[in-house]
Amino acid sequence: MDFIDLKPIDLQHTPMGTHIKRPNRHEWQLDWDKMAQLIRDNQDVIAVVQAGLAEDWLNTHGTIWDDKWGYYRYPNDYREFDDTVFWAASTWATPAILVTFHNELAKSFACYKIGTDPDFHYLGRVH
Repeated sequence: MDFIDLKPIDLQHTPMGTHIKRPNRHEWQLDWDKMAQLIRDNQDVIAVVQAGLAEDWLNTHGTIWDDKWGYYRYPNDYREFDDTVFWAASTWATPAILVTFHNELAKSFACYKIGTDPDFHYLGRVH
């Protein structure tokens, strides 16, 4: 799999305290298989992969993989912007990944499939 196979997406932030009820637009979950294939096919150029919801990135993302540790069993962001919790599924937002390359360039992509599984322990067939 190549990056050209993914749709670029802008990452946004929903300020804390905006607890309005979100509309039920879809049932999307992170596509773990697609993400694992992308890492497997491109790990020579990738430094870090994070995942979360594009429309509320700062409150929902976590580190999934890096070139030092490999896959993270618990995708938490070590920087802890605001005590974030990782989200892998949504009925209103788009599951996405942020890839940081070895040259420090970072790009974000939509990466989802139909489903409602929020289980962040599941890493697909990566072992």
